[in-house]
Amino acid sequence: MGVIRWVAYAVNDSSYFKHNTDHTPLHIALLDEVSTCHPMLHPKLLELLISLFESEFKELDVLVQLELKKVILDRMVHLLSRGFVIPVVSYVRQCWETKDTDISLIRHFVSEVLDVVAPPYTLEFVQRFLPLIENENITGSIRTEAEHNPITEFITHCHQTFDDL
Repeated sequence: MGVIRWVAYAVNDSSYFKHNTDHTPLHIALLDEVSTCHPMLHPKLLELLISLFESEFKELDVLVQLELKKVILDRMVHLLSRGFVIPVVSYVRQCWETKDTDISLIRHFVSEVLDVVAPPYTLEFVQRFLPLIENENITGSIRTEAEHNPITEFITHCHQTFDDL
């Protein structure tokens, strides 16, 4: 818990991201280690990540802000991979439904999640994640005609497995 508070304190300094030019700042990368070693802290980690994701970093260029938000989303995907699936997917879906998040960030999240998930999927996960996958605005530009298209494979698997979709 102390590490989470320390990271929150450090990154909430308005100049932190302005002066830290690493792709994934050390303080943020440290959160992956906490999520791996301390499953009971997952809710607090997500709370911090949401706070960071929703923060406006007005002193940063717009493209730098988008890259920073992708890094934060990557931490959320790692948290998802450690078993905190439904709260993470629910939050990102909420961001999409309220239309207050750049669609490229939602697309990035979907692409990263597809890289780390595999069947069998729970109905609860599918009900939350499938609408993101089926949305053309999100996945239209990343769908391919290749034989192994993860988007098509996910959609097909879900519709074959669950009758009530």
